[in-house]
Amino acid sequence: MKIFILLKFLQKIGDRMKTAIHRAEKGVIEVELKFENEFIQEIKITGDFFIYPEEAIEDLEKELVGIKITENDLDKKLQEIYLKNSISTPGITIRDWIVVILKAINP
Repeated sequence: MKIFILLKFLQKIGDRMKTAIHRAEKGVIEVELKFENEFIQEIKITGDFFIYPEEAIEDLEKELVGIKITENDLDKKLQEIYLKNSISTPGITIRDWIVVILKAINP
């Protein structure tokens, strides 16, 4: 019974959201994410930065789910999201997003 409880506890620890903070030129980005087999399962983006239009945060969160966490795949998807949704993030680059996501999975 004790082993079962310990395994359940360890499983819950593994299910926790991974977090990272990144200071960009003009802001701070924080992400919390869950991933499995190198794919984003869930992501929450917060921080102190400007993004236009404001609802673009939800677009980023929704469209990043299911993406493989590699520099190349993230770069392609973020370029696509920025273009499709006419996103502007003064002082925050696509590279900044990639850096903070990679930090979350490799603290």
